[in-house]
Amino acid sequence: MKLFNILQSASCFALLAGLALSPSAFAQQNESDKAALDEIIVTAQSRAQSLQDVPVSVSAVTEDTLVKTSVVKIEDLTTLVPNFTYTETGISTNFFIRGVGSGINQAFEQSVGVYVDGVNFPRGQQVRAPFLDIARVEVLRGPQSILFGKNSVAGALNIITNRPTATFEGSLLAQQEVVDGETVLEGVLSGPLSDRVRARVAGRYRKFDGFIHNATLDRDEPNREEYTFRGLVDFDVTENITATAKAEYSQFDSFGRNIEVENAQAATVGPFTGLNYGQILVNVFGQDASVLNQTRDGIRSSNGDSSNNKQQLYQFDINWALGDFTLKSTSAYQDFKYSEVCDCDFTGANVFLADLQEKYQQFSQELRLTSPLYDKYDYILGGYFQSSKHDYNDQIIVNTNSILVPALGGSGALISGTQAARHAHVDTTVWSAFAQFNYHVSDDVTLQLGGRVTNDKRDGTRIMNIEAAGGGALPAAQAAAAIVYAGGFAISSTNLAAIAGAGNPTAAFLLNKLGQPEATGHRNKTKFSPDIKLVYDVSDDTMLYASWARGYKSGSFDFRANNRGVSPTTNEAFEFDDERADNYEIGGKFKFGGNVELNLTGYYTKYNDLQISIFDGVLGFNVGNAARSRIEGIELDGRWAVTDHVRLTGGASLMDFKFTDFKNGQCYFGQTPNVDFDGDGTPELCDYTGLSNQLVSDFSGNIAMDFDWPVSENYEITGYTSLFYASAYDAAPTHDPAGRQDGYAKINARLALAPKDGPWEIAILGKNLTDKIVKTYSGDAPLSGSSFGVKTNYNFIGQGRTIALQGRVKF
Repeated sequence: MKLFNILQSASCFALLAGLALSPSAFAQQNESDKAALDEIIVTAQSRAQSLQDVPVSVSAVTEDTLVKTSVVKIEDLTTLVPNFTYTETGISTNFFIRGVGSGINQAFEQSVGVYVDGVNFPRGQQVRAPFLDIARVEVLRGPQSILFGKNSVAGALNIITNRPTATFEGSLLAQQEVVDGETVLEGVLSGPLSDRVRARVAGRYRKFDGFIHNATLDRDEPNREEYTFRGLVDFDVTENITATAKAEYSQFDSFGRNIEVENAQAATVGPFTGLNYGQILVNVFGQDASVLNQTRDGIRSSNGDSSNNKQQLYQFDINWALGDFTLKSTSAYQDFKYSEVCDCDFTGANVFLADLQEKYQQFSQELRLTSPLYDKYDYILGGYFQSSKHDYNDQIIVNTNSILVPALGGSGALISGTQAARHAHVDTTVWSAFAQFNYHVSDDVTLQLGGRVTNDKRDGTRIMNIEAAGGGALPAAQAAAAIVYAGGFAISSTNLAAIAGAGNPTAAFLLNKLGQPEATGHRNKTKFSPDIKLVYDVSDDTMLYASWARGYKSGSFDFRANNRGVSPTTNEAFEFDDERADNYEIGGKFKFGGNVELNLTGYYTKYNDLQISIFDGVLGFNVGNAARSRIEGIELDGRWAVTDHVRLTGGASLMDFKFTDFKNGQCYFGQTPNVDFDGDGTPELCDYTGLSNQLVSDFSGNIAMDFDWPVSENYEITGYTSLFYASAYDAAPTHDPAGRQDGYAKINARLALAPKDGPWEIAILGKNLTDKIVKTYSGDAPLSGSSFGVKTNYNFIGQGRTIALQGRVKF
């Protein structure tokens, strides 16, 4: 606690110092003493350009900021970049730019494209991989379909790793967090192996004890352990050809989840009248008393969750200088797989488990030709090929000790020790060609025209079976388990189809209601994405631009549905369509006196057929396309070198997201359906028209102060203090009021001591000093409403206050 008080006082001093250094104080500086900003170079348009010269709404987080804020994973970026949000759910990973992202379905590719050194990482869970030796992260907002790819419909994360150096260098970093028990160790070596060969190796280890106590298992969660290794070799093949080989391996495992159950309401009708969910589980079914904790207090109940992830990447780049032209070839192979156990009733009771396995393999090849900057024009041309294989399996397991066995009476014995098993597979082939052409109308005006044409071919299958727990055929005595799974949990299966085919009327009725258990699909779509920008260089210090871009995200096949939902057939429900975005944007980038930069963007985006995935209220997620939505907003960011020793940075976003036509929304438990989507005379869905999307704050912003202060002739203190604020948002995709998160503010601070230009640094770092515990995702606890008739919510919650000691040595 004393350590926290010291750091809190230091951060308050830093904030007060920033207020004291007001513009009136700076006005007393001599003109010769005016500070200057370091130039930030980005590659958002495939060329190395100043951030101020790029006609795109982009936030660049430099290596220096990544180190000072201890960014160890993509989630840490959310307090540095307004309009970027991230959350993990029980079975998925979601991240959003300008309120748009992909929902819960392993079949979804991400609306926010993630690119590491030019290679696309399309699976959501891949972004859980830890950051290692990163030079810069560029967050590009709005469709980025031309130079990044067809699926970057909401924006792109362009992550650039550090390259081998021509001189020897190295570093070691050690960090120990003292509140929740986090250890980070990182090492880097880089330098020449010969006159023509340079190499770099980096490794990172992270161990995290967790910040929520699991009362059922008496342990802290989520407990994480991560390893990442990367090796790069640059070699000069000739004077004009340079090749780079990269190999990377990551293993990132976790045990437990950051979930708490709350809002447990008592049943008003039925056999459990007067009891809430925890009381039903403990008092009626004799489950562990830890289940009775149904308040948000840092304590949860669970029988245990785990996630084991492995990722390999092998990349080979060739840069060939053809006179003044540059031809770049990027070849990459990646293999990603994980295995998870989800105690997906989110309580310490023995209700059901879900095991999940996913494997994704991708080969990609890109060729990109970049012209020199001629007086009248310049251009970029390219072609891209991608081939991938994607397998997904899961099993909904009812063990012999599950409370569902006695809860279902005589039917319970039929499902005791069984599982509903799913297998899905998709093969994808992508071909695309793209071009961006800049025509310099005059010295001050440039017309930029771009386009990408893409052919996307996919073949998919999905099948559901009822099996013995662990796999294998059901015992003959439990052959009717498929009827129980269908009637109680809305799961269709090959077993149900077989029983219906044998003349069982109950099975035939349920099969007709739920649809066939096998689905197949074939897609072969070609799309064209255009992009037009008009850029006006008013002066050396002012650039204005206006743009229109159309982006697409590919449709595919639904992995997570247990039935046909409201679609006429299973095959129709299996396929979901492309989503399309039209983005209109105006912006300006301004410099003032060499020490102030200000960027302003206004945008209006229309989405058609937005891809959605919503919990069906039982055990599945149904995929579809929301008809239309629109987003409009203003973004502001800037930098100010106040003095040679003090720098301010910040950003803000005002955003209005609205579904303009969304009739197929899922109702939360207790909500009265108001849409008869399938026309059978019974409303089954809820109208989201006029509502916003999940995780959308009307306002978000951050401001940071970075300073260095000499304390003697040889030593200096450096500091970094930041404030982030987000207004209220819906953590529940169903817009359940119980999942509403109020607005909040977070303060981070860091103080470090080091010799001037010296080889070492020691620092103390505090995150979330305001100790704000916020909801990042919320939903109805599975089966609590559908099987027991009680309202109960679960919430994924963020981490509270942390204090860390950090040491770094360079050599």
